Amino acid sequence: MMRRARLPLLAVMAAAAAGTVYASGEETPRSIAPAIVVMQFPAAHGEMERPAVEFDHAAHTTALKDQNCETCHRIDDNGVLIPSVAAVAGLDSRNDLIDAYHDSCLACHTKRADESLAAGPVTCGECHVRRRPGVSALAPMAFDYSLHARHSQAYEDKCENCHHVWDEATEKLKYEKGKEEGCSSCHGTVDEDRKFSLANASHRSCISCHLERARADLDGGPVLCVGCHETEHQNAIKKLEDVPRLMRGQPDTAWLHGEGAKSATVAFNHLGHEPVTDSCSACHHQTLKPCDECHSLAGSPEGDGVTMTDAYHLNSSQHSCVGCHARQTSEKQCAGCHYAMNQLPAEGICAICHNGPPPGAAELETAPVFSGHSLDPLPAPSDVFPETIVIETLVDAYEPSTLPHAKIVAKLDESIRESALAGRFHVDTETLCSGCHHHSPVGTRPPPCRSCHSQQADATRDRPGLKVAYHRQCVGCHIQMAIPKQGCTDCHAAREVDS
Repeated sequence: MMRRARLPLLAVMAAAAAGTVYASGEETPRSIAPAIVVMQFPAAHGEMERPAVEFDHAAHTTALKDQNCETCHRIDDNGVLIPSVAAVAGLDSRNDLIDAYHDSCLACHTKRADESLAAGPVTCGECHVRRRPGVSALAPMAFDYSLHARHSQAYEDKCENCHHVWDEATEKLKYEKGKEEGCSSCHGTVDEDRKFSLANASHRSCISCHLERARADLDGGPVLCVGCHETEHQNAIKKLEDVPRLMRGQPDTAWLHGEGAKSATVAFNHLGHEPVTDSCSACHHQTLKPCDECHSLAGSPEGDGVTMTDAYHLNSSQHSCVGCHARQTSEKQCAGCHYAMNQLPAEGICAICHNGPPPGAAELETAPVFSGHSLDPLPAPSDVFPETIVIETLVDAYEPSTLPHAKIVAKLDESIRESALAGRFHVDTETLCSGCHHHSPVGTRPPPCRSCHSQQADATRDRPGLKVAYHRQCVGCHIQMAIPKQGCTDCHAAREVDS
């Protein structure tokens, strides 16, 4: 091809779906959507003359689905896919990089256009567009217990195929049995010296293995972006019905307590939590070490300054105990009650978990396994527990509404009995009443709504009027629990008007 003007088409700083790129003149990476690769110079090559190129890797793999990765990439002698573009391998000159990218990319676009195939742009302004990082429809890929088990079975439990650590003495990777960690415990968001970013390491290792198996006509995983990063394909991935427990020397139960903590210890059911999480990283978000090795009462650098208290209790955290439990209350079978309830901890709720011996007690025995509470059966309908309640306080354009009181309570009771977590915190049947009677003391007969809500709103107490309270509570619950009856006439019929 003819030598083109030296326009700054830029060096690829990330593999497909790498997730982090460098902005012009910056050393700190910024986030970007999966499968969008930003092509630009490293800061060492100076300022860019034109905006960086946002390369849609997924679109290219789809368009070139009848070809293989070697169309653009190189596979080394060990069968490892090298994420960088083969055309620029070994080039370090700014001008050589520009020429190599133009010659490689534009030549392909031109050839496909000549063959009346879908092709990319060939002019400067079509590639070098000043815009915010592109948004991809592709989703991050998670490696859950089921996928791990399938890979283990395929490779006959040869953990060394994937797990390794860096040996400073030999300056080589090695396998240490019994010390296996998740990939993210070592691989971060950017390449560091000999350590690839998590995205680069994953693509080099996973895709290379998939390609190797494909060449040998063996069952293997996907090699295109959509195979891992599109929701439809993710949902189609086979799930094992019986996932074996991933053993890493973890105890079935453990006493949780921080150094210097004054509250009673917590009996943590490790065995019970594993089946309701997708991976170890749900709790062990960086390494598989116990929480107190990184988090201290005062907060330590090893734990990014997060205190032990927050590590266990921070409501907004994706990894804390309380944060995880709080997310469960947003599930539709729970949200009907919890969305409208006071989010402050109820009196005595701490003791439900902190029920073990005090810290510093003589040698702690093995923590017990919580088997759930056995709620008393619901009472038979009576004056105290009515089967139905007729709401006729506010009657205007509609007939009174008949509330199937006992049926509603029975449904909530069923949901709690089906959940070990709910059973842990709903210690008696009367807690069911709090879902609707949200500001009333737990008792055998909570007061009716009109005892607190008058027909007019009380702004001084942030208390809605009775009509709003009914609709906010009842319709709100239906919305949260995805109950289809949400319209006016679903609850009370329209009144006939005399002509």
